[in-house]
Amino acid sequence: MFLRLSMPLVLFLFAWQSESTPTVQQNRLKLLYYTASDDGSHHLTNTKIAEALVRKGHDVTFLLSDSCTKWRNASGADMFKFAVHRSLYTAEDHKRNARGLSRHALRGELRGVVNATKFFLRLRYSADSQGRRAWFNFLWSECDSLLGDNATIQALREESFDLLIGDDLSDCQPLLAETLGIKFVLVSENLIPTKGSWYGIPNHPAYIPERQAGLTDTMNLPQRIINTCRYVVNGLARRVALWKFEDLQRKYNLSPEKRMPEMLAQAQLWLFYGKFGLEFSRPLQPNTVMLASPMLGLSTDEMIPKDQQEFLDAADEGVVLFTLGSHVNEMETAQAQKFANGLAKLKQRVIWQFPGSVTHLHIGNNTKVVQWMAQQKIMAHRNTKALLSHGGRNGMYEAAWYGLPMVGIPLFGDHFDNMERAVAKGMALQLDITTLTEDALYDTVTSVITDPRYRERAQHISRLLRDDPVIPSEKAAHWIAQVGKYGGEYLRPRAADLSWIQYHLLDVYVSLFAILFGVLGVLLLGCKGILWLASHNRRQQKIKIN
Repeated sequence: MFLRLSMPLVLFLFAWQSESTPTVQQNRLKLLYYTASDDGSHHLTNTKIAEALVRKGHDVTFLLSDSCTKWRNASGADMFKFAVHRSLYTAEDHKRNARGLSRHALRGELRGVVNATKFFLRLRYSADSQGRRAWFNFLWSECDSLLGDNATIQALREESFDLLIGDDLSDCQPLLAETLGIKFVLVSENLIPTKGSWYGIPNHPAYIPERQAGLTDTMNLPQRIINTCRYVVNGLARRVALWKFEDLQRKYNLSPEKRMPEMLAQAQLWLFYGKFGLEFSRPLQPNTVMLASPMLGLSTDEMIPKDQQEFLDAADEGVVLFTLGSHVNEMETAQAQKFANGLAKLKQRVIWQFPGSVTHLHIGNNTKVVQWMAQQKIMAHRNTKALLSHGGRNGMYEAAWYGLPMVGIPLFGDHFDNMERAVAKGMALQLDITTLTEDALYDTVTSVITDPRYRERAQHISRLLRDDPVIPSEKAAHWIAQVGKYGGEYLRPRAADLSWIQYHLLDVYVSLFAILFGVLGVLLLGCKGILWLASHNRRQQKIKIN
């Protein structure tokens, strides 16, 4: 009897709950993802976040340049939609740029700020117009081509996207978002102090090192002086780099009254790859989310090829994994042979991932050169002892995730900062590409394998990374969906909307000093008046007495 009477009530409550609870379909977001024509690791890493968004029931459309459409045929591409804008560049231009980057980096011409500045100035004022176009105008030109592609822009507007997710490799993201009338989120590989200040993130040169300064969070007086100067110089350089994008603002009438730093500061959310296990501690803002590489923690059907599996299984002394990244696909013979000779001296086996030709080299019997490898699967193998790499952020976090010590040979960009952190955290050693020798390579790799401190530190960092209950790609997808549904204004600090003068309270200090001087001036005049009256009265009294 009780069940018969209660059943209608239960059904009513269930129906009411179903109507009042938002369904997945109601919360389904249409997201536009723009990785700024990147044909390498930036796009590949972002696809892992995009896959997590699709698994949560959202639609993701990748915006590509017709100079780089290979991602339409990549593994897992059927999960996404694609839009393509026209470009002044070709796929061959991309390959030429990558080859040029590889050559200059392997010569050490991009190592450190001084060398990189010399290189770019030399290229900027050289007669090589093609080189200038490739290195200085690529991202700006791609942005101009995109904003000027009326057919693509109109098609994107008709899609009525809820949110733009953009890799901050390009500063085109706020301009594209303004064109489409939508909010945007930025994804970055690095939290650059002078750039982070545009978003209202607290910075302090006393303990937060600027990028490529070669410093840690513990600095003496000369180092703090250098770091402070780097803050000033880098801040000015970054503003100068935005001038061409401000030209596009005026050209396409996209809030031309604002400066580009103000446009960038409108980001609802800023995701960047980094965890304090490998980063220096520092304050952040609510709209800044840290996550380790989105490549981590994912299940995959990717298998180690049979010949590589057998090579790993039979390595009684262990295996060293060697890769210099996707951009290094060619190397001068003398330098490549130097690597081969140094690796041949190791008692461990070596898997060398190198897409170029090695037929002209003498490769050691312990070394296997492969065009491709399942990198994380090999890192997880019981016989893998260390990673020898260029210090890319994904590779560094993958090594930390699997508790592997590292030897880094940084080549360009953030490689130097990544290795400074890995060395400071005790899980790595670093080599200089310009002074590298066979013996130095052998000694350094041997040191990180035989000295247990490096592996112990790497395994400690691994436990820190794995202790997070949510894997990085899922964490990123959660926050993007959160901002897509509810907006991110409640996370944005007002500091992002303040001018440099307001943020540093210069107007307050000037006002206080003005008030102080005014009060002191009044008091001084008052004292002078009192003294004048007193002296005047004394004179009058003397006159009367006389």
